[in-house]
Amino acid sequence: MYIAIEGIDTTGKSTQIELLKNYFKDAVLIKEPGFTKVGKKLREIIFNENIHKKTELFLFLADRAELNEKVIKPNYNKLIISDRSVISGIAYAMEFFDFDMLVNLNNFATDSIFPEFVIILKIEKEELINRLSKKTHDNIEKRGIEYLIKIQQNLIATCKRLEIPYLLLDASNSIEEINFRIKKAISGLIK
Repeated sequence: MYIAIEGIDTTGKSTQIELLKNYFKDAVLIKEPGFTKVGKKLREIIFNENIHKKTELFLFLADRAELNEKVIKPNYNKLIISDRSVISGIAYAMEFFDFDMLVNLNNFATDSIFPEFVIILKIEKEELINRLSKKTHDNIEKRGIEYLIKIQQNLIATCKRLEIPYLLLDASNSIEEINFRIKKAISGLIK
């Protein structure tokens, strides 16, 4: 089963993925963008170069295509847990491009392999401001708080429009509480 953990920056996705390593020992844990050798180079460009929105979109699609061919397809019979996925790819890009076009491009990049279940970590604006104040911002985070809050809404809207089941969790809860809820959800799905 292919499961994605989604959320805007600072919601704790990477922390949760790290904790899941010890619980789902046979799972394939991946990250977008930058999991493959090519993806690492693409990630560097995406987050650090001043590029056009179309260029950014195509670099994300290239990363996703590479990840799909090198990791997701060969392991599709296993539990795959991803830190971000096509869901955030569409959610971020739909601020600039047509939703249906994005779905078609992502279908092409992934051979229509999308997550079967999504866990979305949601954060309130005040907490987001607090967490962002404690870190250096990449090109995406520099677009501002309002942009990130809109993306959070887009994550939910994307799951709904694609009819992908999802679980919404409050990212301000304790790491342990969130981890418990995620493990319970995934365990229920893979029985």
